[in-house]
Amino acid sequence: MISRQTAKKVRIWDIVNGEWVKKGGTEPNYIKTRYGEIVARVRILATIVGKFVSKDKKFGSLTLDDGTDTVRIKFFKELEPMENLKIGDLIDVIGKIREYKGEIYIMPEIVRKVEDPNFELLRKLEIIYKLKGLKKTKELIEKHKSEFKDDESLKKFLVEKHKLEPFWVDTFLSEKIEDKSERIRLEILKLLENNKGGMTYSDIIAKLKLKEAEVEPIINELLNEGVCYEPTPGKIKKI
Repeated sequence: MISRQTAKKVRIWDIVNGEWVKKGGTEPNYIKTRYGEIVARVRILATIVGKFVSKDKKFGSLTLDDGTDTVRIKFFKELEPMENLKIGDLIDVIGKIREYKGEIYIMPEIVRKVEDPNFELLRKLEIIYKLKGLKKTKELIEKHKSEFKDDESLKKFLVEKHKLEPFWVDTFLSEKIEDKSERIRLEILKLLENNKGGMTYSDIIAKLKLKEAEVEPIINELLNEGVCYEPTPGKIKKI
């Protein structure tokens, strides 16, 4: 079974200024950001600053601006998701990164209009937290990697000595698209499939023996994507 990559919350600047990596066979293409993060599928919160629909209505695009840069999301044949959207709307987009003739764009899977302005502030804080973690991890790996014979020894040193989150270290030490967050996602879904009545956040964290900071963002993503829901507050169940 081919699993779907995690939709990573990023700034538009990070993807349009990243390195486009084209893979062969069944491996997905991706962007490698300047912080070393591998991104094939994104989640972006931005304002619509441009809208285009072709005369034959078989192609449409929305130009998005999140304050760091702009990018287009493109619709082919199915233009219904963009019909009720207008310039000035704040939208939350999940989609795959694509490239055509040097332009990086997004093929949207989910497009939602956001009414709560606090949602934008929350997203910015989430990304700032992530970028700080990535930057610190990258600097320490570059500084100490020559001192260790293998990645596991380096990881143990960084986690124990410098108190880095294992999640950040794995982001850099793994060259695979299916990074640790994707493995955690699959483990959570497997747990929920085996517990049809649902599980509490604390039960999932205890079962996987992980930290709340590693599990919570992935659970939130599953909820936002509609893969799971909360039948009662604090309890998550797979749809």
